[in-house]
Amino acid sequence: MFIYIEMENTHITEEILPGIYKVDLSDTTVEQGVSSIHIFIIKGRADINSGRSLMIDTGFRNEDCLHKLLSALEELGISIDTLDIFLTHRHHDHCGLAGTFAEKGARLFMNPTEERHPYDCLAYRVSQESLDAQKKVLHSVGITPERTPQVWKTFMEISDRVQHHGEWVLAIWGFPYTEVYEGDRFCYGDYEFEATPLKGHTYGQMGLMDHEKQIFFTADQIIHDISPIIATTYPDEGLLLSFFDSLRYVKEHCSAWTVIPSHGEILSDVPKDVDKTVFSYLNKATVVRDLLKAKSIRKKETESYDPDATSEMTIQEVAEIIYHVRHMPENEAEFFIYKMFMTKTYSLLEYLYDLGFVTREEREGTFYWSYTN
Repeated sequence: MFIYIEMENTHITEEILPGIYKVDLSDTTVEQGVSSIHIFIIKGRADINSGRSLMIDTGFRNEDCLHKLLSALEELGISIDTLDIFLTHRHHDHCGLAGTFAEKGARLFMNPTEERHPYDCLAYRVSQESLDAQKKVLHSVGITPERTPQVWKTFMEISDRVQHHGEWVLAIWGFPYTEVYEGDRFCYGDYEFEATPLKGHTYGQMGLMDHEKQIFFTADQIIHDISPIIATTYPDEGLLLSFFDSLRYVKEHCSAWTVIPSHGEILSDVPKDVDKTVFSYLNKATVVRDLLKAKSIRKKETESYDPDATSEMTIQEVAEIIYHVRHMPENEAEFFIYKMFMTKTYSLLEYLYDLGFVTREEREGTFYWSYTN
């Protein structure tokens, strides 16, 4: 149930380009690292697409965000039954209100591969299938009841709360949507957008590109002065490698475009932001590679008198070293950060594996990684 909050009689929308409006939303209660997002609205014309308008994403699932968006639509003279919503990806800050707007009559569009897994690190679907998938993911990174009982207990406690009460911001509820595929067209106002894959931040993230007007809504793929989280939870999906390929395309083809992310400012120097983002991940990948290389060297040096020496490491072991984890998570905010360390390390190791720098072996559901000699 949503309770509407009275707000000052001021303009909620800002026209950033002709016919394109921005609404800033925030959630000060969120402890998961993201507290604000831009929602974009393209006002429709009666002679195009039956006068329907487009909104990109819905923001957080809270009362203030819903009220702001409803007020923005009213300010622009847009009724919800003529509103289409393009969901760039299935994270709580982008589709938290998707179900609410669907119930009110809006049409939703999303890439179906965003739901290829019942569980990932930033979207928990309330179901037994999701709980089972989570346990499998945890085992894969080296978090098990036997190896890491405290961390395992924290995961299970939060999962139990979500399963029975849904009291977690990352519990993304189901909502109806029309499937979107690469190349699909979205014509609103004076714009003709093409759905463009942005695999990396998530498996099925998509943006909207207007080739004629050289405008690109890039969701969370590239953000000024921030490296988006590339959070892998399943093997062999190539998220970081795909992320680099996507950024290479943006740098080569969209350097002079208006590139609009969902967070932060419109990019003023696309090549510079691309390079900074890529270099930050490459630097971290080098740290991981060197850690495994040093482990391999130590094994060779000690194997004559220490037959139990190993060059293998789990994702959890690597993550705790490269991110300097000093203690186990003690609250939900620390728990989320800890989980991010696991998933980012997973991405780095998968990238090094794809390039042949490391090897990967699975035993009893856990992946063990070592340097390729």
